[in-house]
Formats: sequence, C-alpha cells, structure tokens
Amino acid sequence: MNKKIAPAAPGSKPLLSLIIAVYNKPDFLEKIFLSLENQTFTDFEIVVADDGSGPLIAELIGRYSTRMRWPAVHVWHEDQGFRKTIIANKAVAAAHADYLVFIDGDCILHRKFLESHFRHRARGVALAGRRVTLDRDITESLSNDDIASGRMEKPWFWWNNCEKAERKHGLYLPILQPFSNLKKKGYSMYGSNFSLFKEDYYSVNGYDEGIIGRGVEDDNLRARLKLSGVVVRSITRIALQYHLFHKADPVPHSRELILEYCFPKQAWAEKGLVKKSAGR
Repeated sequence: MNKKIAPAAPGSKPLLSLIIAVYNKPDFLEKIFLSLENQTFTDFEIVVADDGSGPLIAELIGRYSTRMRWPAVHVWHEDQGFRKTIIANKAVAAAHADYLVFIDGDCILHRKFLESHFRHRARGVALAGRRVTLDRDITESLSNDDIASGRMEKPWFWWNNCEKAERKHGLYLPILQPFSNLKKKGYSMYGSNFSLFKEDYYSVNGYDEGIIGRGVEDDNLRARLKLSGVVVRSITRIALQYHLFHKADPVPHSRELILEYCFPKQAWAEKGLVKKSAGR
C-alpha cells in the first residue's frame, strides 16, 4: 500500500476483522483495498468472503496482501449461486479479531469508516450504517487516484451522481451522531455496513445458512439479534461508504418465505455457523 503501516508484532492479533463479501468484480475490490490505505484506524485484518469468484480475485488478494499490516485471509467456496450466508459464516470462523465489521465488495469506505465502528463498539450492540449509491457514470469514470487521494470523499465529487435521497448518508457529521438514536426504538441493518462483537454474532449462530438467494439474509440476522437482546444502533453519520453501480439480481423468495425469514420465531439459527455435529 502507499501508506507505510507498522507490521504486526509477532504473536499478536488484530483488533478488528473486516469481512468483505465478494463475488467477482476484482476492479471493485481493488478500489476497496485502495480506500483501506487511507483508514485512520490501521489495526485490522481483511477476511474476504468469496462466494465462488474466478481466479482474478485470488490474484488481487495475493498482490495486495503483502502490502498490508496483516495478510488478507481469502475464504472461498465453489460457485453454486448466491450463498452469502454460508461464506460469511466461514469468513467469521476464520477471523482472528474479537470485533467484526461487515461490508460488501461494491462499497468504497470513507477514511474514518473503521475508526468510527471500532470507537463506538459495545457488547450487546450491533452498529448499522448506510451508503451513498453512485450512478453508472461516476462508477465507470472513477479512477484509483480519485480514491487514493481522498477526492471521492468530497461531497462536490459525487453530489450530482448519486441517489438524491441518499446524499445525506455521504456527509461526515460527527457532531450530529449523538442524536442519531434518540427517537429510534430499532434500526434496520444493511449487510454492507454493520459491526458487532464476535460473541454477539455467535450468540445467534451467525447468518442462517438455510437462506439461499439474496434479499432477506440481513433482515433475518437483525431480527434474530433483536430476539437475543442485541440492540441495533445507527452509526450512519460517521461510518460512510460509497456504493458502486451495478445491476442487481431480483429477490428470488416468495412473499411467504420473506415473511418467514424476516420474522423468525427464535434467535438461534439451526442451520448456522455452529453445526449440530459440533455439539449443539
């Protein structure tokens, strides 16, 4: 990386594990790596949860891994459709830190992103942020230098090339953060921007691996965390990220399944991170 970061001490472990869910798009992942160069918080490892990408992702990880404080961990399984729940659980099992931050492989991070998540961490709490969705034009023209220089974090850079309703989610406003949760009894959680202690993730057995296909896996996790007593709090004003444009696959679930997944009856996922054969 461009910024010199002190190597990890022998025998130590990172304070934070960043779980990045990816499926192909190595150009997107490289831009995320570049945004990680600029992070004000540096004691983290990267665990790439790879849902069956081709060899270009592995090549990219190998190229960047030697330039990071902690070698990136690449967790991969065969491509059999959208199986984020399974690969994310495998990534968590491979993570070394006690605190986990989850993002998707199409979201570039503001330089204060990891610092904000780590500084506001609390046991029994999941922190949830939002993102600014960029349009096709700015996504296709975005250069590596725009990220490395920090230029893309400036509102003038993306203001006219994003979803208008999401513009507020791209403004770094720490002075307003204390007021973010005053009137909220609960807060929704996007898989591209949330964090929690590993023990809280394990308390519900992680993602429900019975959910195959996109669209409801994060709602299900949030609902089960709530059932377990974990509170979801907003960190939207200080944990900023910029979502790169791409076409999204349709949600494959029926209305009945969506209701079942979004309103689970128990916190523990029977098909989750810890398998029955492991003693549960």
